[in-house]
Amino acid sequence: MALVAEHDFWFAVGASWQLEALAAFDSPRPLTVWLKLDSGMHRLGLDVDSFRAAHARLSALPQVERIVLMTHLARADELDSERTHEQAATFARAIDGLEGETSVCNSPALLGWPDVRSDWVRPGLMLYGANPLPEASEITARLRPVMPMQSKVIAERWSEAGEPVGYGARFVAKSRTRVGVVALGYADGYPQFAPNGTPVLIDGQPGGLIGRVSMDMLTVDLTAHPQAGIGSVVALWGTAAPLSALAPRWGVSAYQLPGGGQRGARGCEA
Repeated sequence: MALVAEHDFWFAVGASWQLEALAAFDSPRPLTVWLKLDSGMHRLGLDVDSFRAAHARLSALPQVERIVLMTHLARADELDSERTHEQAATFARAIDGLEGETSVCNSPALLGWPDVRSDWVRPGLMLYGANPLPEASEITARLRPVMPMQSKVIAERWSEAGEPVGYGARFVAKSRTRVGVVALGYADGYPQFAPNGTPVLIDGQPGGLIGRVSMDMLTVDLTAHPQAGIGSVVALWGTAAPLSALAPRWGVSAYQLPGGGQRGARGCEA
């Protein structure tokens, strides 16, 4: 709590022990508290009765200047599920008559549920320009990638027909193939098992990945790119290859990619 006050953090209260810690803290400055309701996510937050009781107690604390009422949606990316409307109704019932701004919407709620709105929003994946919904729509088409991943060719060689490239011989040349080695790999957040043919841009022209991705290198097919060579720029994702289009090819979630490997894309989800 001392660090919260020192840095003027806004913080969430979603459990009784947090409420007790706040009540016992003599803050040198007024605090902003985000009070969290468990409306159906069943991960963090208070039930309706505890939520309303906590709001009353927070409102009486001299160290609390502002309360934001929040919840989190569990299935907003499932547009055929009524769970989002059920959670919104639970939240509306819990905050009835209470003072405070509200915060409900994550990325899929903002894009897919126009009748579910709040004062504050907490987008995550859409901040990277990726679509969090299973299908594209007119509104998701307006998203623009903000995070290109690219590197350069650092070596090139010819592989004859029948010769493998890289670990596990996952790619075997069917004809004489010009191979470009790119300085980027799974340690940089690019999926290790991205399949052969995954689209890339080589000096702005469409190309494809070949062979298994290594820790800090991967290989692309330069055969149809006579102008390309050492120093050529290879774009792995971005405008030409959106994350939401690549992720299904790789059998992963788009959320895993922008943050670099395992870290994933996070906004202020909470």
